[in-house]
Amino acid sequence: MFSTDFDQNTTLFLQTLGDQSDLNQKHVYLAGLERVGVFYLLGEFDDEKLNRSLDYMNRLNVRVLNERDLEIEATTPLLCLADSTFRDPTLAVSSLYKGQCVFFMEGVPFAYSLQLSKHLQRSLEESTTERVIRGPRASFLEDASTNISLIRQFGEDENLITAKHNITHYKKTKTVYYMYNKEKTPSSTITEVEQRLKSINHPNIEDSGKMESFLDNSPIYSPFPQIQSTDRIDRILAGFEEGRVAVFVNGSPFVFMVPTTFEQQMQAPDDYYERWMVSSVIRILRYIALFITMFVAPIYIALVSFHQGLIPNELSMTIMNSRMNIPFPAVGEVILMTLFIELLREASIRLPNPLGQTIGLVGGVVIGQAVVEANLVSSIMVIVIAITAIASFAVPLYSLSMSFRILSICSITLASTLGLYGVAIYFIAVTIHLSSLHNYGVHYFSFKFSLKRHGIYDLIVRLPTVLKDKRGV
Repeated sequence: MFSTDFDQNTTLFLQTLGDQSDLNQKHVYLAGLERVGVFYLLGEFDDEKLNRSLDYMNRLNVRVLNERDLEIEATTPLLCLADSTFRDPTLAVSSLYKGQCVFFMEGVPFAYSLQLSKHLQRSLEESTTERVIRGPRASFLEDASTNISLIRQFGEDENLITAKHNITHYKKTKTVYYMYNKEKTPSSTITEVEQRLKSINHPNIEDSGKMESFLDNSPIYSPFPQIQSTDRIDRILAGFEEGRVAVFVNGSPFVFMVPTTFEQQMQAPDDYYERWMVSSVIRILRYIALFITMFVAPIYIALVSFHQGLIPNELSMTIMNSRMNIPFPAVGEVILMTLFIELLREASIRLPNPLGQTIGLVGGVVIGQAVVEANLVSSIMVIVIAITAIASFAVPLYSLSMSFRILSICSITLASTLGLYGVAIYFIAVTIHLSSLHNYGVHYFSFKFSLKRHGIYDLIVRLPTVLKDKRGV
């Protein structure tokens, strides 16, 4: 415990802290206060704030401070910017690691904790995961408080409520905020979010992605994301209007929204910024692209391997000529090309942007042409896999696209063993599974939020909402 001896306090603090090369300390002499010791970590404090605080203490009426009861000073400190005081050196060290500045004064038996940290963050940028042709460009940052202030700035809604929760594991604390519209969000949803946040006991949560399994209702047996993650401000604001809860994790630029439905994840932000006819056609194209991703390659395998009689004669001759001298069966071609496409996709993501684009172009064109000329894969199979890969990019949510790409491997396996019968069984099984999913009291296949926001004018097809406004429904 700290005492009134300044030298003893600083020695005890440094012994508790241990050897830290990034520790900075200043010893200054102020009028009437004798020695003052300031401890902070390298790059974790703001010079302007520190100088302003020292100037305040230099002009402080020393008699007021000396005559002030120390117990009162410990609970309500007079020092400018002081957040709290600590008698325990362990707590003082913990505050130092949280970016605060530890302050000692001669004759005072405790340490001050001052919020002099300098928040380092990047400027507002355009979303890199959910790009739009027309619409807002600003996206979230890694600082949760900044993200919440952006919501306040663009939302301007007095009904938005922000709550805070600290996830503590041993000596580590992670701050989580959740936000909702008090008039439109059901109390049952808010209660369930609070309970699930309280059940989290994890040592390291660097990003919101680590929290997904704790907030998800079926994190083990379902590949489909039931929690919508976004870094777009307009998506969160639209979610509040639908009665959903947003979860902000300090250190992550991605915000969770719960609950979510399947059709919401098939919608893009600019669906509401373009004309209704254009948006409706694009939405239908996304569902077609989803079917292509899942079933075009399996159907091709089933027709070529088991149901040749269903293929028209002209097309059958074309397929036969293209597969001449191919040493692999159709399923082998699909597996080979799918593996190549996934490796190419992963490599393009991990490499720097200019190099990643080059690898994608060279790999897709040069290697694709090479495998056809080497008679390892037929040209029709290259077309089928290319269409499948392109269709998978049409799904707005990356995690949902990944789920269907993984499931397509299962449908390829069934098609290669049972033919079209296996494809039909797999389609029914996936549909039943999606229908059985539910989270926070909302079924995954429910149109609850679309009906709640725009009624029948915003389901699979987005009709002009001006009709709804004119009819007053």
